[in-house]
Amino acid sequence: MTRISRRGMLGALGALPLAGPVAGSASAAPRDRAAADGASLVTERDRKEHARLKALDLDDPKAKAKQKEMPAGKIGNLSIGRIVCGSNLISMNMHARDLDYVTALASHYNTEDRVLMTFKKCEELGINGIVLKDHNFRRFPGLKRYWDEWGGRMKWIADVITSDIDKFDERLQQHLDLGASAAYVWGGASDIWYARKKPGYILKAFQMIRDAGVPAGVAAHRLEPIRFCVEEGLKPDFYMLTLHHDRYWSAHPKENRRFLEMYQKESPDHAHYHDNMFCHNPEETIAFMKDVTVPWMAYKVLAAGSIPPKDGLSYAFAGGADFICLGFFDFQLDEDVRIARGAIADAKDRQRPWSA
Repeated sequence: MTRISRRGMLGALGALPLAGPVAGSASAAPRDRAAADGASLVTERDRKEHARLKALDLDDPKAKAKQKEMPAGKIGNLSIGRIVCGSNLISMNMHARDLDYVTALASHYNTEDRVLMTFKKCEELGINGIVLKDHNFRRFPGLKRYWDEWGGRMKWIADVITSDIDKFDERLQQHLDLGASAAYVWGGASDIWYARKKPGYILKAFQMIRDAGVPAGVAAHRLEPIRFCVEEGLKPDFYMLTLHHDRYWSAHPKENRRFLEMYQKESPDHAHYHDNMFCHNPEETIAFMKDVTVPWMAYKVLAAGSIPPKDGLSYAFAGGADFICLGFFDFQLDEDVRIARGAIADAKDRQRPWSA
């Protein structure tokens, strides 16, 4: 059977008459839950799968056996699968480069109940950790409905987004009050603070998380902030660091890569940054992280969909990642989990030992 590409699948979904009109931003997403369910669950198969997942008992022996097929590791006192669910497909931070329709399309497809279906499918397949920001809950009621109504137990790893060190503790507490099990310093803050010669803020923010008594991590999109932390002797429960190769069409040349380009105006020139690259120096990253004993969660491993899953997952696990944060639509889960399990099994000759 011919396999439909992800872009083709999304294009087909966008053509469904019940999916709602495509608008120019995520604000066009349906607001009424009933309307959202009606728009999203357009087939009998969808409705049956919704009912099956909502009723699924994760403690059923068959369900538990399926979950155990996903290798797991430790982040602090949390045991989580080596694939962690990302949140960009929920928050509509799509990194779609010049494909302006993608955010509106995804916002119409990923309705509230579709997201809850995805969460439960993740847990069924052994993905029991999720990276979320508290602003994800402005669109959905958060994990509470999932925990209360769907019997879910997803562990929330909070991405505390702020580059204002004076607001970090308050922002952290907002995440913890909503039920976060762990937290980390946002990668954007680490990049910005390092570039502005205030890397001590990374250590200060990290200590706030540590003092809160939950597993604490530090994220970055560039290697330098992580190198700084290692050289300072920091011992977080995990690092989050981007990792993907640059052998894909939209990657721009090394000589044109700038440290803070992600936070600056995007260029219309294909030879410069346009929401297209998240790991500038993969070879250097792999070489440095080889000697870092702190658990490493790699993210952006598919360069926001530019790299096929088999290629990106294999590269990241073979390159030393202990966990991978990966965003999913529900129809991608079975295949991507199968690929991930294979990539983990095939990474037996990697140079960096599994650290968790």
